[in-house]
Amino acid sequence: MESELVVQNLTVRYGAVVAAEGVSFTVKPGECVVLLGANGAGKTSTLHGIGGLTPSVGTVRLGDVELGHLSASRRARAGLGHVLEGRHVFPDMTVAENLDVARPRSGAKPPVRPLELLPELKEHLNRAAGRLSGGQQQMLAIARAVAGAPQAIMLDEPTNGLAPKLVARTTEIIATLRDLGYAVLVVEQRLEVAQNLAADVLVLRHGHIVHEVNGTDPELPDLLHAAYLS
Repeated sequence: MESELVVQNLTVRYGAVVAAEGVSFTVKPGECVVLLGANGAGKTSTLHGIGGLTPSVGTVRLGDVELGHLSASRRARAGLGHVLEGRHVFPDMTVAENLDVARPRSGAKPPVRPLELLPELKEHLNRAAGRLSGGQQQMLAIARAVAGAPQAIMLDEPTNGLAPKLVARTTEIIATLRDLGYAVLVVEQRLEVAQNLAADVLVLRHGHIVHEVNGTDPELPDLLHAAYLS
């Protein structure tokens, strides 16, 4: 698992509306990049363009594989994991069934088993996913992405709506994924998540990257504040 995620001049449109334009960055294996910005800044649209959920132009490459011409499902099979905003588990299926359906047909094995990463799910394996709490569903969504044996993982607002204890746990999981060698791309609203991860931060405004700093940079709060207000 040594593939970097490369995005070059990505532009995402919804009809005549440009949601993201000219977005370029690289996420290396063992690295975490966080996209921060106000609602409507283009963060989720960027992930949807990378993941093939929304038509886009530009280059998206994972290792030696060009993804731009592939469907979302084929991008997933090529090694791009995507944890969507809002959890999106299969509510009528059990936790075990949610994990089973994500396993790749190729038989590829992830560097960590989902239940090793998220042991709190073990006691719920036979429970319908729709009966889990919101936090548990978020854990399942992450575990399901890992079960697919990706090389890069994108997480869209993984701490949204979670209690502080679960925010800390989710941040810990993201750090573990990074340390295991995944290329990790995170969309967030919470500044403290980027700071705790010491991640490289891209601040988006009106669909453009306006700042590139490290999460530990003392100027980041002011830069983000200015982006929210402008």
